[in-house]
Amino acid sequence: MKKIVIVILALAFVAGLSYAAEKQPKATEPVGAVVETTGVFVGKIVGAAERATTGSDKITVQSDTGETRVFPFDQTVKVLDTSFHALTLNQLNPGEKVTVEYSKTDKAQKAKTIKVAK
Repeated sequence: MKKIVIVILALAFVAGLSYAAEKQPKATEPVGAVVETTGVFVGKIVGAAERATTGSDKITVQSDTGETRVFPFDQTVKVLDTSFHALTLNQLNPGEKVTVEYSKTDKAQKAKTIKVAK
């Protein structure tokens, strides 16, 4: 009789552990983490680097297909020529073909690197 009770309790214990292991929620992202994705956009400069009415810097680039995007940026943006030499934002001219590497958080696409292409 004692053996039967011990076997039943052991089976109940094992069943409870397996049930608890199945029901634990699995996190898809760390809690409180900021998910940042990156992308690349190629096009010609339509609006040179300018200060918007909001006080933030931005550059407007239009692709060959006609898609126009506005990329805000800050002082950490890198501007490079085809030889990877540093340029200033004042050296960028409308009509120049550029590749903009950006990071996307929520709805903002912030320029990280602007490379002049030839």
